[in-house]
Amino acid sequence: QPFLFDCDPRICQFDSCRRFPRLHMRDRSLFGAPLLDKLPSIVTMRRTQSMFIKSLISCVTAMVAAVASTGAQADVVGNYPSKPIQIIYPWAAGSGETTIRALAEGMSARLKQPVVIDFRPGASTIIGASYVARAPADGYTLLFGSSTTFSINPSVYPKLAYDPIKDFTPVSRVTSSSFFVFANPKLPIKTLGDFIALAKSRPGELSYATPGVGSVPHLSIERLSQETGIKLIHVPYKGNGPLMTDVSGGHVDLSFSINAYPFIKENRVRGLAVSGDRRSSALPELPTVAESGVKNYSAAVWFGIVAPAGTPAVIVKKLNDAIRDTLAQPGLVAKLADQGIDVSSSTPGAFAAQIKDETPIWERVIKTAGISAGD
Repeated sequence: QPFLFDCDPRICQFDSCRRFPRLHMRDRSLFGAPLLDKLPSIVTMRRTQSMFIKSLISCVTAMVAAVASTGAQADVVGNYPSKPIQIIYPWAAGSGETTIRALAEGMSARLKQPVVIDFRPGASTIIGASYVARAPADGYTLLFGSSTTFSINPSVYPKLAYDPIKDFTPVSRVTSSSFFVFANPKLPIKTLGDFIALAKSRPGELSYATPGVGSVPHLSIERLSQETGIKLIHVPYKGNGPLMTDVSGGHVDLSFSINAYPFIKENRVRGLAVSGDRRSSALPELPTVAESGVKNYSAAVWFGIVAPAGTPAVIVKKLNDAIRDTLAQPGLVAKLADQGIDVSSSTPGAFAAQIKDETPIWERVIKTAGISAGD
């Protein structure tokens, strides 16, 4: 606009210039006072148009960036996996990794990427589970957890560092197993009935080992104590490895574990029974707890794979397919069955339902026993 230039508002006669000191009309005869007085509205309109255009440009830029990001994300999901996958194992090394090692090997062959086991033991699987709960939801960090991790810990630990429902995406159940019941080989017993009689004669003196407060073995032995009227001392461990060492060495008197098969077979511990409702094909000579005189008793544990919450469904399906294909191999099924481990894969939905349904059941058991994280 050639007629707009700076002026001195102190001597300018136009109202528009006094209100907008930076604007002045050179020739009043060309544009009369009425038009000059409309300048504020004109300026405001132009400023509004400018702001609108800037806003529109920002929106378009954001949309383009979002589309590009979505496309890049789709490429990442479509190319999954493009790097090694780690499975967090929340127990100590040497605590019976037969299942997870076989699973990792099978998944690696099917996904064409290394599947690495990362041991993060402690606090009844809470340390490992918390790590995965905070991991990126990209399918490269998974958790091999148990019924303790998802269905029991919420009732034992009021301030649990993770939410078993909200913080994870279930991928597949892997196995379901009864426990081997075994004892310190130095005790003067041969059967579970003998152990119960000994414990009754020495109330509060004999001890039992578990992989943590609120673990399935802990609750299972607590239930056994309640139903038989015996009193034992609880000794929690960080994992099955140290636990097995101490029971076989005579430092602790009793335990439940799904990984005790080789120890029983080699007579390093004394096998007494199995906790489920049927005998183990691996050690058929061992009676069930119910057959040993504790009527209607049965206890088991399951294990499964989960990913962080928000993991894309396409990635979850790829993982589920790899797990189920691996667990369908006859050789692996037979190998695990020989150790008393039953293969039990599932869909993500079925696994999620199992976690949700079992939580209130264990909650009732825990409240009845008065178990808390401080025990």
